[in-house]
Amino acid sequence: MKHSIAKYLEDVRLSIEDIENYTLNVSSPADIENNQMLFDALCRRFAIIGEAVFQADKIDPSIIITDKNKIKGLRHIIVHDYDIVRAVDLFIVIQKNLSLLKAEVLALLKIVGEQQ
Repeated sequence: MKHSIAKYLEDVRLSIEDIENYTLNVSSPADIENNQMLFDALCRRFAIIGEAVFQADKIDPSIIITDKNKIKGLRHIIVHDYDIVRAVDLFIVIQKNLSLLKAEVLALLKIVGEQQ
């Protein structure tokens, strides 16, 4: 079944919200490293984000998401090269990149909603 760009963007938005909620009390990579369940949950959410961006990009390659190839690449690493994923890398992505992705996705959802 083929989904819409709006559905994939909504999946990204929901995963970002989950990551934000999961990391409310996270202040360092060690907080992630020392909590296997948190690490696993973050990997799952980042994999969903990467897959959703990949699927949305297949539908419309002109969709503008900063570093979308890196987002898709992170998903690939999590799924296929899981043994090299480090808590510090997830922490950096959360701290430096997640808010921009959230802003872009919210703006895209607004545009997609207006087009429907």
